Amino acid sequence: MAGLVALALFLPVLLRGVNYLQRMWVGAEGRLAAITVDGERPIGPLPRPWRAIAQGGEDLNTFLDGNEEKVKALGVEYIRIDHIYDRFDVVSGDGNGVKLDWSRLDRLVDKIATAGAKPFFSLSYMPAEIASGDEVSEPRDWGKWQEIVQKTIEYYSGEKGLEGVYYEVWNEPDLFGKWTIGRRKDYNRLYYYSALGASQAKGVKDFKLGGPATTELYKNWVDEFLPYVLEKRLRLDFLSWHRYDSDEGKYIADMDNADYWLERHPYFSKVEKIISETGISSEPGGKNDTRTGAAHLILVARDLMSRVKYGFNFSLTGKWGMLGKPREQALAMLAKLEGNRLPLTGEGTWVKAIAAGDDSRVQVIVVNYDPKERHSEVVPVSFVNLKNQRFIMKETFLSGESRQEEVATNGAVWQKEIPMTPNSAVLLELSAMPEGL
Repeated sequence: MAGLVALALFLPVLLRGVNYLQRMWVGAEGRLAAITVDGERPIGPLPRPWRAIAQGGEDLNTFLDGNEEKVKALGVEYIRIDHIYDRFDVVSGDGNGVKLDWSRLDRLVDKIATAGAKPFFSLSYMPAEIASGDEVSEPRDWGKWQEIVQKTIEYYSGEKGLEGVYYEVWNEPDLFGKWTIGRRKDYNRLYYYSALGASQAKGVKDFKLGGPATTELYKNWVDEFLPYVLEKRLRLDFLSWHRYDSDEGKYIADMDNADYWLERHPYFSKVEKIISETGISSEPGGKNDTRTGAAHLILVARDLMSRVKYGFNFSLTGKWGMLGKPREQALAMLAKLEGNRLPLTGEGTWVKAIAAGDDSRVQVIVVNYDPKERHSEVVPVSFVNLKNQRFIMKETFLSGESRQEEVATNGAVWQKEIPMTPNSAVLLELSAMPEGL
């Protein structure tokens, strides 16, 4: 025990020395963090763009089996699924028209509801009964595609009574089907008939329609898609794209560009922005399964706050799956944040933070993300304008382990130094001690 105490006392000194040597040896340049959280001046409700998971085609029928409670514990609001028309035997037909059978897809949607979430449907891929070729081809009859979209919305947002369902037109059209924008095999046409189907849906609750869910946010696609939507006066509730990258700057650039492109016309003033697949890498395994992937998830979640509606982490199970891995712990850490968003200052080049709280508790997640996996530093974290003087201070780590202690202050300020190794994260919670204890 004495050895563990000595190590805990020595670690901050060791990390300061390591950080100094890093700068000497590799020429690292950047700003060290000194986080200050203001517990008295909430910014407003805490945005939670991380409460969304995309599954994709792997384990599509079974990925939630036995995992409903795990997903519920993560506070997930939406689960995105694609292949709804080519993996669930929804569409059948003969010369007299198409017939729709929702029974297999219903089983998955019911599991999503059990997990406390709602479906985010990617309207894909082309049913064999109406396809002109394979499952990523155009339909032989656009009217049949329009009818299928209409009936999909009427069933899930009408007959099944689900409110707030998202319907995204296709999945990565630039990859799956080699759709173009404004040319041969035109995504604009696909969206046009999808929007017509949505507009004709009867007896439905509120829902959202959007796209194009491209592999990245491409300027040429947006430049031709948005004017087309405007010209045809089509419904567009959200603009969506995908982003897999270890570089934080790519996410920020996407959001800056999307803001600029949408704000140029008042027609799009209420359009949500959604990254419907995201992760540190589009390849399975690798950094997705490490602390680096977990730290990246927290950092990107922080960047997306108040910038996009949702960022769908990919995926729950399978080769890209997060269950039982550090990324699940990252989402579990984020799920613990409650109350309003609190202001903070003092973020650095590597170390960033998210703060939240209410009258009885102040929380902050501190993350040290370094894709090169070598930066360490000791981070002073200060809590100011505290309303109480005696607290339970709890630390929760990416491993899921936690520890707590009673702390006190004579004023409205309390500080702690946090040793941050590469791609580490910690949740600090200051909870007021009940009176009389």
